[in-house]
Amino acid sequence: MVIAGAVAFLFPVMDPLSVGLIVAVAATMAKTAHYYVAAYVGTKTTSRTKKLASYGRSLGRWGAVAVFVAAATPIPDDPVVIPLGLTRYSPAKFFVAYLLGKALVSVAGAYIGRQSAQTFETIFPSNEYVLVSAVLSVLVASVLIKADVGALVSRFKKAIRKS
Repeated sequence: MVIAGAVAFLFPVMDPLSVGLIVAVAATMAKTAHYYVAAYVGTKTTSRTKKLASYGRSLGRWGAVAVFVAAATPIPDDPVVIPLGLTRYSPAKFFVAYLLGKALVSVAGAYIGRQSAQTFETIFPSNEYVLVSAVLSVLVASVLIKADVGALVSRFKKAIRKS
């Protein structure tokens, strides 16, 4: 979602649907590689390969639901992807469910990114937002590097309690 939003923000003339779908396909291909690595490792490291494969077949649609939810939410998806690869869950079902989940959030992110870019253009008509963003990023990074943030938060909490 963040990548699609950033691309749509930086290039607001691009179609957000296309941006979201391209990001979703790329993410799905990368996660499918994880799936296949887990499937390969599962066949090489255990003597119970057939038993694991039977678990994968018995998951049915619930495996696809789990993959979709993992892809469409911010929860880590490797705890879902790796076991499905180990059990050799249907690669086609895996791919389609993951793609649909990523497409949902990536397309939404791309539309949000484009809308944000249009909003910033009305506030800063000549790309000053890029300069403002860069300056603010450097300032925040400098404060985080130089200051003991924990001590600052403690002082702030004490000051609030006193008042």
